[in-house]
Amino acid sequence: MRRVLLTGASGFIGSEVLDYLLEHTEWDFVCLCSWRHMGNPLNIKPNSRVKVVTHDLTGPLPELGHFDYILHLAAESHVDRSIAHPVEFIENNVSSTLTMLEYARDHQPDVFILFSTDEVFGAQEHEEWDVLLPSNPYAASKAASEMIGIAYWSTYGVPVVITNSNNIIGANQAIEKFVPKLVDLISRSEEVEVHAHNGVPGRRYYNPVQNVADALMFILVNGSPETTDRPVRFNLPGGEEVDNLQMAQRVAAILGKPLSYRIVDAESVRPGYDQFYPRTEGRLSTLGWVPPFDLTDELKRIVEKLADAPH
Repeated sequence: MRRVLLTGASGFIGSEVLDYLLEHTEWDFVCLCSWRHMGNPLNIKPNSRVKVVTHDLTGPLPELGHFDYILHLAAESHVDRSIAHPVEFIENNVSSTLTMLEYARDHQPDVFILFSTDEVFGAQEHEEWDVLLPSNPYAASKAASEMIGIAYWSTYGVPVVITNSNNIIGANQAIEKFVPKLVDLISRSEEVEVHAHNGVPGRRYYNPVQNVADALMFILVNGSPETTDRPVRFNLPGGEEVDNLQMAQRVAAILGKPLSYRIVDAESVRPGYDQFYPRTEGRLSTLGWVPPFDLTDELKRIVEKLADAPH
């Protein structure tokens, strides 16, 4: 029986990944939760295969035993908050990664997933090992975490696998993120701000969180290619490119509500704004993984669930 140590399980992505892996595997999970950030106890459903340990990842872990897999998904992830409070944001993300890498150094799992973002590359077309050009403190904190992970792979033999994902959406997402915020504002017939550069709305690839969970499971089950000079890095493909205005229009159409919006110069509210992020493709696709979930179907399900949720 595989044993998994998972961080971020009470947050949006971590909770969705946990649910997906519980459904599709027989693995046992230990979930580390600090309850200091955006985590919600209701996101972790009672299950005999899940043990929750309350612990702040900025401090050393207690002895929890050996794990076959460590999935480090916990992180502060909201760009606006990282701009407003860069020091605490970067310190949290880097120190939590160090804590997990130190545990892995002592216990040597089979795989250590270091979950990162396409934002580390900035607004540029890129291959999986192109130069990192983060444009905001959040992206910089993830890029720094990646560099530390690479050092632990090289120096201590920690089996680090880096994953980089596009924008992820799902029904458990916090209201500060774009799609839940759209649902809230449009449902209440309030005006939506659409970020743009020179009048052109920014664009992102939006990927249903179940695609991310399935990709992580594929990596763990099938193993990673051998490497010599660097860890394995996987772009996590899936989703569809949609600009900010198109996404607002899609959400409004699903809700059956009119859209009231105004175009806002992104740099005036979010310095270092990236106008776009390209499609994340790479070795995962060449290994045969195909995203099983479609954005159109999942967006409808997500919007309807968010609209029905109590406020």
